[in-house]
Amino acid sequence: MKIQNRIISAVALCFFIQLATTPQTFAQTSSYQDDSYQEVSYDELVNELDTYKNRMQLKTESGFDDVKIYAGIGYVNSFTNISTQQQNFNRHSNGIQLSVGMDLFSKNWFSEGIFRNYGVTSSGSEELNLKDLDLRIGYRQNLELIWDYTLSAGLSNRFLNFSDTEKNINVNENTPSLVISTGFVGQVHKHLSLGAEVGARSSLVSRSADKNSFDLILRLTTSL
Repeated sequence: MKIQNRIISAVALCFFIQLATTPQTFAQTSSYQDDSYQEVSYDELVNELDTYKNRMQLKTESGFDDVKIYAGIGYVNSFTNISTQQQNFNRHSNGIQLSVGMDLFSKNWFSEGIFRNYGVTSSGSEELNLKDLDLRIGYRQNLELIWDYTLSAGLSNRFLNFSDTEKNINVNENTPSLVISTGFVGQVHKHLSLGAEVGARSSLVSRSADKNSFDLILRLTTSL
């Protein structure tokens, strides 16, 4: 009988402790829910979604997205100084220029590859054949409205074949040169520009017969 009374007393004590602690637990749970819950309106939810979308777009954008690629064609006049057999010859040639370029992660800086073919220029017993391959880096600065100023420099390899059967002259050379050019470009359309340039070329090899040249260029360029 005493053992039974002790068991009943222990059960009653446990039940009392549970009742005493349960309201506090409920109160804590309710308080936690009240602190963490915040009502959000429809407009606020839409704004949050738009903000998240913009952040994701910025993360996925690449540095190449704003890079433009250029292709162009031009007409070139070149005045070349040739020195051979202790004689100097100043000769004029004209030809076609093909160019391909791209922005260097900026609308101001660009790189460009240029190929020129002047064909064969004949006069009496004399023949002159010129071809150029240039690699340049340039800078572009807007002046006003559609007009840009350009300045570029780089390296060139020029193939020159100059011969005169009467004077027994025969020059066949590939000459590395330093080139620099400047000019103006007008953006006549979103993807089309017209420009004019002047350029100079100086041989990097002292023994070369192809000493230097002065060039005038009219060019049409399209951006992709």
